[in-house]
Amino acid sequence: MVKPKGTTGATKMKIMAIIDHNCGNGLDSYGYTIWQSLQNHFHIYLTGSDVRNVYHHLKELTELGYLIRDESLFEDPTKRCLYTITENGRRLENRYSPYLDIVRRNAGPARKY
Repeated sequence: MVKPKGTTGATKMKIMAIIDHNCGNGLDSYGYTIWQSLQNHFHIYLTGSDVRNVYHHLKELTELGYLIRDESLFEDPTKRCLYTITENGRRLENRYSPYLDIVRRNAGPARKY
């Protein structure tokens, strides 16, 4: 069953947890790396065609004001789009914190790329 537009279900909360973890560890959050993290930590969106679903969630989270998309990278089409959590998005931490715990446990020591 398709959820109404603007809802924040489990997948969006997993994305928020991934971005929060990355930000706290000095790592960048791009659509592709978020998709890889969803696969690694939560075993969802396992096929290559599923990456478009991640971008759809990122777009909705941005429209809801929970994420900011770094617009400065659009000048160079070879650059990726960086996502960060807004203050409004941080207010959802109680909802995404169970997923953040999973990401932290699975991530091991922080690595900078």
